[in-house]
Amino acid sequence: MNPRYLLTAHLEGLARRELLISTCAACGTQQFPPKAVCTRCGSTESPRWNRVSGEGQLWTYATFHKTYLTGFRLPSPYVVAVIELDEGAKIYGNLAGVPTSSSLRIGQRVRAEFTTTDDGASHLIFVPADKEGT
Repeated sequence: MNPRYLLTAHLEGLARRELLISTCAACGTQQFPPKAVCTRCGSTESPRWNRVSGEGQLWTYATFHKTYLTGFRLPSPYVVAVIELDEGAKIYGNLAGVPTSSSLRIGQRVRAEFTTTDDGASHLIFVPADKEGT
């Protein structure tokens, strides 16, 4: 199965400003990115897609000092994080709205927000939960 095909529902959700996570149809394990074969039970059924809150905690992160993607720019340095969502799945994304990575702490509460680029594409970012909505 084409990995890009597996992300179609997720990307369509982002376009609607919704965060969707794949769930194994057989055992209910949440997986992101979605897998053609469930890592828990081995099922090859098409996953279900569930809307999640986008709220969670910082699981780990890395600070990048070089821009790698040209279509979606964050000011350098920028933080790429793994977020453990309240629903249980882990997802990765950019963590914005933090002055420096030294101000971050593992377990810190974060929430999903969406930003739109000049070409109209919607992108998922995470911000500290105590930051006012943008």
